[in-house]
Amino acid sequence: MRLAANTFSLQLGDRSFDLKPSLRAAFQLHQKYGLPTLYQAILDGSFTAMMDLITATSANVPVVSVRSILDAREQLLEFVLLLRGADSATDQPKSGEFISFDEYIADLFKIGTGHLGWSPDVVWSATSAEILAAREGRMDLLKDIIMAVFGSKEQPTDTSDVRSMKDDLNAIGDLTVHSLGAR
Repeated sequence: MRLAANTFSLQLGDRSFDLKPSLRAAFQLHQKYGLPTLYQAILDGSFTAMMDLITATSANVPVVSVRSILDAREQLLEFVLLLRGADSATDQPKSGEFISFDEYIADLFKIGTGHLGWSPDVVWSATSAEILAAREGRMDLLKDIIMAVFGSKEQPTDTSDVRSMKDDLNAIGDLTVHSLGAR
């Protein structure tokens, strides 16, 4: 998932409104409709569903004509896909095990609060793309820390450093292994 702008610009006539596909909005709309049902309702032209989507995702609910809301149906359909975690309307499903949207939301919440240590309010306000990008960054950081503490698993291909160290140790004294049984 690529990190996109955390808002979606909804064009209604000559005015533009920012919608944010936050985890909270996705959860609330999923609880009320189910995102596939919300998508279908908007596709069918439900003014109520469109306004519910706008109200759940915008700080400034527009006061515009019914016609301009209905004319924005394609934009709102694209936004529902972004709300469910897609990068764009042309995003293809990922391979792997299917999980329900409820599980997806719960997993994102666990990542945000558990892996990242964010407060619940911050997680609910974040988009799925922001949560997943932050998790990827955290994983990269942890890999770097592990590499710094434990070193690389790769063996050095240049053995001259190892030979040089052995030569230095041999210069200090006898490195022959002496066991008690070999007297």
